[in-house]
Amino acid sequence: MAERNKRKQAAKESNDLQRELTRKEQRLRQRDRERHKKLYTFVGVALGAALLFILIGVIYQFLVLPRQQVARVGDVSITAEQFWKRVKYEQSQLQNQLIRYQQLEQQFGNQGFFAGQISQLQGTLGSPFALGQQALNAMLEDAIILQEAAKRGLVVTDEEVEAALREEIANSLGLVTEPQATATAQAQIDATATAAAWTPTPTATVDASNPVTATATPIPTPPIPPTPAILTDTLYAETLDAFQKSLQQVAGFTLDEYKQLIRARLLREKLQEVIADERVATTEEAVHARHILLRIREPAPTPTPLPEGVTPTPTPEGMPTPTPTPEPRNEEQTLALANELRQRLLNGEDFATLAAEYSDDPGSAAQGGDLGWFGRGRMVSPFEEAAFSLPVGEISEPVKTDFGYHIIQVLERDSAHPKDENQLAQERIQAFQTWLNEQLAREDIQRPANLVSLLPAGL
Repeated sequence: MAERNKRKQAAKESNDLQRELTRKEQRLRQRDRERHKKLYTFVGVALGAALLFILIGVIYQFLVLPRQQVARVGDVSITAEQFWKRVKYEQSQLQNQLIRYQQLEQQFGNQGFFAGQISQLQGTLGSPFALGQQALNAMLEDAIILQEAAKRGLVVTDEEVEAALREEIANSLGLVTEPQATATAQAQIDATATAAAWTPTPTATVDASNPVTATATPIPTPPIPPTPAILTDTLYAETLDAFQKSLQQVAGFTLDEYKQLIRARLLREKLQEVIADERVATTEEAVHARHILLRIREPAPTPTPLPEGVTPTPTPEGMPTPTPTPEPRNEEQTLALANELRQRLLNGEDFATLAAEYSDDPGSAAQGGDLGWFGRGRMVSPFEEAAFSLPVGEISEPVKTDFGYHIIQVLERDSAHPKDENQLAQERIQAFQTWLNEQLAREDIQRPANLVSLLPAGL
């Protein structure tokens, strides 16, 4: 009976499925299908748009943005990717400098020079804008130098770049390259030959009963320093491999990109020599003069009296006695003494003797007032005007400057006197920097309006 009922129910359901749907049912089913279709379409479009947006972002971040122009020098563009790498490289270099100065400060104590350099480096590293500006300026200067060097036919060969890189690697290991070792050895040979050829001035020994004889004190031969170890090809290859990995890790540089930095540095050195030769003369108008300086001495401040019953602390035994304060003199008294000394000089007294006794310039007083040779621009204006207008051998009237009153005598004059080597070196460096600053102000150099927005992430 139960089995029969099941068969009847199944037959009924089959008949229901086979019967045709009513129009109402058909409309409902069609509407459901359209809703599902729209929903699937919307979801598909949304997913496609999201994927497209992500794809566009990836393309912009890794393909478009790195090629975006950050700055321009003439027809040479600096891209964002190049800028990012240079910023990271400059940051690494500054960090290394900071570590070195901190180590020197620990080794030699808290010297003002080290403290100033450390503070400056910390300031640059702590300011993303300052760091980015330094990197951008370095890139602009490199581009300017490359263009100017090409105009002048200055080149740096691949061999020169390779030699410079090899020297850098050797220096980092405390070694030298073969050319450096050869140059050092030749310099030692030349120095030894010069010392052997030099004859010391004989010292005359005078005796009333014997003829004059001459004796010379022999000069001991200085010890030859040990020759530094030479960088081998094997060690160079191993260190260069590690160096390449470090460059890639720190700044994303390839070795070829780093070699371009070396090439720019070597071109800078060559161009600097050319520019300096054009702009800096090796001689100048100069005078050899001596002077006596008399300062106007203000009265010393009145010491604070000790409380009643307190005795002054005696100077500890063995300590030097304090130098007594010179007697004060006002401007009128100082000028009167200057005129008096000038008259004594005109009367024939020795300039060097009076300078040693009266001059308030300790640097020259011990030398009889001798200032050596100097050109224009090294002395205060009133002193310079008097010295360069004074005839050789004449004693000047008292010349007033911020330091006091000077009595000047010009011993020699030369219209083309060779400049001091240190002074000449500074002038040559300054001349090149002035030229470079002029180039940086050119109209065809474009800089970013908002440098901070272009800095790499993580600074």
